[in-house]
Amino acid sequence: MVSIFQGDDAETHRAFQAWRRANVDGFDMTEGPAGSFTIHYAQDKRENSAGRGCWHQGGSGNDYRADKDGCYTTARKVCSNSLADLTAWARNNGFKTKKCGHCNTEQFPF
Repeated sequence: MVSIFQGDDAETHRAFQAWRRANVDGFDMTEGPAGSFTIHYAQDKRENSAGRGCWHQGGSGNDYRADKDGCYTTARKVCSNSLADLTAWARNNGFKTKKCGHCNTEQFPF
């Protein structure tokens, strides 16, 4: 199942953060330039006991505007526990994907 979060508001930011906390082994894609998404592990590596993920996504407990006055859902986030579902969603909608260079380590390959 794919969940989509987009909006520069507290409600959407908090819903995305709740999804991340509930889906620690999931993935999210962040929309970058038009038609392009970057795939990340859902959890920040500092809060995932396995140590996977990256540092630049911020913690899933960060509230709206708490991290550098930012909102994590200003750019569209597309989330799923299935990497195959995410890439299929992107392909079916004509988008390109790439894996995050910080998340995609030899220890935790996508």
